[in-house]
Amino acid sequence: MKKFSSLIFTIGFFILGQTFAQDVTLNGIDTPDDKGGSIDLSWAISNPALEKSIKGIAVLRSEGSGTFSEIKTLGDYERTYADNGEIKNNTPYYYQLSFKDEAGVVFFTTEPAGPFMSAPQWFNSKKIANLIFAIVSIAIILIFIRLARKGKDLYIRHLAGVDAIEDAVGRATEMGKPCVYSPGIDPIESIATLASISILSKISQTVAEYDSRMIIPNFDPVVYSVIDEVVRDAYIKTGRPDAYKSDDVYFLTNGQFAYASGISGLMARETPAANFFLGFFMAESLILAEAGSMTGAIQIAGTDSISQIPFFIVACDYTLIGEELYAAGALMGDDPRLKGGIKGQDYVKLVAMIVLVVLFTLKLFGVAGIDKILVGG
Repeated sequence: MKKFSSLIFTIGFFILGQTFAQDVTLNGIDTPDDKGGSIDLSWAISNPALEKSIKGIAVLRSEGSGTFSEIKTLGDYERTYADNGEIKNNTPYYYQLSFKDEAGVVFFTTEPAGPFMSAPQWFNSKKIANLIFAIVSIAIILIFIRLARKGKDLYIRHLAGVDAIEDAVGRATEMGKPCVYSPGIDPIESIATLASISILSKISQTVAEYDSRMIIPNFDPVVYSVIDEVVRDAYIKTGRPDAYKSDDVYFLTNGQFAYASGISGLMARETPAANFFLGFFMAESLILAEAGSMTGAIQIAGTDSISQIPFFIVACDYTLIGEELYAAGALMGDDPRLKGGIKGQDYVKLVAMIVLVVLFTLKLFGVAGIDKILVGG
């Protein structure tokens, strides 16, 4: 009798499963606009009786023709799932759904659906606005670089900190005291460090012309090697290669506060007449600026580290704020490409501001589709 009952239940579940199989549609697609490793699943249930019976949905996955294993349990109301766990690109995957009742018992499992594969996309179509803006920006900058190379006089606002550099070096020369220059604590690939090296090249030429002295302790050994060549080349350009003292350009330490302590001690011993802190700085900025201020030196600082700018402003005579550090290299140099690039970037910012004002105005007037543009797709 028990065997007969078991057989009846088995036949009943088989018939029920065959009926439900026609009422569940499981689909899968490669997740669009991503780098791969994700498959989006969706399913529809057309049988109201089946929907009422579902209290939980288990998602099962199989790689190729392997065995299925449960990867996620979802609520009865969910009809989509993004599988982005351990998915290999260009590998076929098959999926099944198991429906559970109130007791958590599986009463129906769909047939395998697939194969579905994931692959990286070359371009994120949601970022078309970004692409257009990038193309326009590059075009504007290249146009101004070309104008500068043709001899077009491009006006760039003078920076007080840049104009004061020659006066600071001249003051040090008259007093017979050295200058101290710190390029910051970032490695050579940092934009702030590259801008600092560009500025240092011009300052070194001024120091060589005035027959003054500049001491440059370095935080990074690679930066030290580059700066040593840059300063040596500056002395050669001014026709005074013999005046260059290699001992004044050296690697100090790559410890943040040890570096600050070393420069503070240097300024206390040498009592320089001018200090230059140009590059990327962190918590050591106030230590350096305060130590230099106590020696009575004129101090010119510049950094793109937003959190450290206030410390330089209160403790230094002149401060290059943010992008002014990048512009200083162009202002001090004779390279038309740098000046054209700076001018082009100014116009790119102007275009960006105009576009934002127009978009927000259209948004205020309820124009459809503006939200997608503002959030990047």
